[in-house]
Parts: sequence; structure tokens; C-alpha cells
Amino acid sequence: MTLDAHYFDGRSSRRHSVSLAAGEGCLLLDSPDGMRIIPVADIRVSEPQGSAPRTLRFAGGDAFCEAGQGPELDALLAALGYRNPVAVRLQGRWRWALICLGAIFLTLAACYFWGLPWGAKVIAPHVPVSAMHSISETALAQLDGSLFKPSTLPEERRRKLLKGFQALAAADPDLAPFGDRLSLNFRAAPRIGPNAFAFPGGQIVLFDELVRLHDDDEEIFAILAHELGHLSKRHGARQLIQSSVIAAVAAAWLGDISYAAVAVSTALLNSGYSRDMEREADDYAAILLRRQGKSPALLANALEKLDRFHQARQRGTASRSSGTETADKTGEKNGSGNTASDDEDEDGIEKHLDWLSSHPGTGERIRRLRENPESADR
Repeated sequence: MTLDAHYFDGRSSRRHSVSLAAGEGCLLLDSPDGMRIIPVADIRVSEPQGSAPRTLRFAGGDAFCEAGQGPELDALLAALGYRNPVAVRLQGRWRWALICLGAIFLTLAACYFWGLPWGAKVIAPHVPVSAMHSISETALAQLDGSLFKPSTLPEERRRKLLKGFQALAAADPDLAPFGDRLSLNFRAAPRIGPNAFAFPGGQIVLFDELVRLHDDDEEIFAILAHELGHLSKRHGARQLIQSSVIAAVAAAWLGDISYAAVAVSTALLNSGYSRDMEREADDYAAILLRRQGKSPALLANALEKLDRFHQARQRGTASRSSGTETADKTGEKNGSGNTASDDEDEDGIEKHLDWLSSHPGTGERIRRLRENPESADR
């Protein structure tokens, strides 16, 4: 059995009509210039691409043949002992194609939900604190220029809180790599409200609003112990690594490198901590508090006060939004449309900074600390 094909010698674009046949361990190429015998081992067959012709490339040069797809070509390839690769055979079957597509999605999901966090956890301890400190300083300076205000706490109160903070930090040798980069920074943030958070470079920010919300300094120290947990476990660095990898993958997929650069610089402002990280920081705080003879219930008390405050604030925001809608309608009737512009700006800022205002699963964390105070020891 012979198969008509077109032959290209690799030296010109001229097409030669030839016929192909299978021999004993070889391909017989019959052309006007004579018979050519090509060993099967020297033939590379292209994958099928729709209805396009398939190519048979020959070793030792640029020469190749083109042959139309169909039963005749399949029979010739079978006679030569050629079989399509497994991937090619699976592509031609819808069931296997769908299975492979599902496997790809499951693999990507596994990498995202388990592989990436695991990799970030392994890499984060090896990231120099100096690099994280520099990035954190830039982020803190940006917030100082926009949302934060200088603290108005009395100097004596700040010294007392700083002394207690230093005692907490000294109780954990795992914080030694931060050295003098570990610092407590006092700020006022009326738009954010009572809170504290840690930058991965070692800077912990404590808001005046949180200090005023808690009469008991021990509760404040419990919150600071929680923030030290984020530093000790390198949660901020892990989040930054994960955000950077996702941004790099998105840039490679979408072809926009600038997106990756922007994502890395803003990851600190746009990423909160996961529930697992919050629980890990709670457990760390419980252990640190016990080392100083204090109860983990102090953290539960502090979280409860924060939770009540933010719930009341959300209810107030909802009521204000309802009132704003009524005012807008009244303004429209009176020919005025700018009644709520300032409130909307403030609400937008509050929503953008929601991760600063409340950690996920606060109620669950409070119950865990109260109902099972020994959980951190296991």
C-alpha cells in the first residue's frame, strides 16, 4: 500500500510529489529522483492538529514530508510500528480530555490551598528580616501620610506599655532575629478604630483607640502577645510570599509584569491573616502569657471588647447609610445631590481597611480561648 504525499528537501520551498510505503523497519520514499530508504528510528511524526496535514521529519537534515490525515496515513504509520503518544490519544477522547482538565484544576487548587501556604511557611524563616523591615517601613510611611496620626497618649502611659511589651518580647527567643528592629509604634487612627497589627519587618502598631477601649493594661499586653505571634510565626512574610507568587503567576499568564510589581508593594495593605494564622497567633499568645503567670482569658476578654465595639460600629454605619439614603432623596427633591459625599468617602475607607478593623472568626476565637484555655499547650 502506498500513500501520496509532498516532499520538501529543506533547501528550497519547492514541493515534490512522492509516494510513501512501509518497508521492513523503514519508510520507502519514491520520487522522480529515485527511491530513498529511511529507517523508522530517523522519523519524527507530528501530532495531529485538526484537519491539518501531518509532517514526517527525517533526521540528519531539514527535509520532511507532508501527508493528509486519514485511514491511509494511519495504516502506514501502523505498518511502521508508530503509535501516537498517550497524551495525543487521550486528547482525541472527550471523556479523558474532561478527566485531564478536571485533574489540572484539582492540581491548581491543591497548589493554591495547600502547596503555596506550605511553601511560604518553609521559605519565610529564611527571608532576611532586614528586607522585610525595609518593605514594612515604606508601608508604614505611606499610612502615616494618609490614615495615621501622631499618638496623643501621655508619655508615662506609653513608657509603661513599652516596658510591658519589651518584657513579652524578651520571653521568646524566636524573636531574636528581629533584634532592634522589633518596635512598638504608637499611632492614632480614628477612621480605623481600636486595633493593633504587626508588619513583617518587626514593627507593631498600637492605636490610641485600643488603649482607651481597655482599662486593663494586661488585656492590651495580651493583644500585643497575639501580634508578636504573627511575627514569631512569620505570618506577614508568608502572606507577602503568597501574594508575590500569585502576582507572578498572573503576570506570566496575562503578560503584564507591572501587575506583579504593584501587587508586591501593596500586599501588606491588602491582605489579612487567615483563620489558621489567627488561631496560631492566639495559641502563641496563650503560651507567652502563661510564661509570665497570666491567663489566656485576658486575650479572650480583649477580643470580646473589640468585637462588641466593631459590631456597634457596623450597626451605626448601617443606620447612617439608611439615614444618608433618606437625606439623598430629600436633597434630590430640593435640587441638591451632595448630601452624603463625605460619609461615603469615610465608608469607602472603612471598607477598604476592613482587615485592620476586625480579624476573621473573632467569635470562634473567643469561645476557643474561654472553653478550652489549655488548647495552646497541645
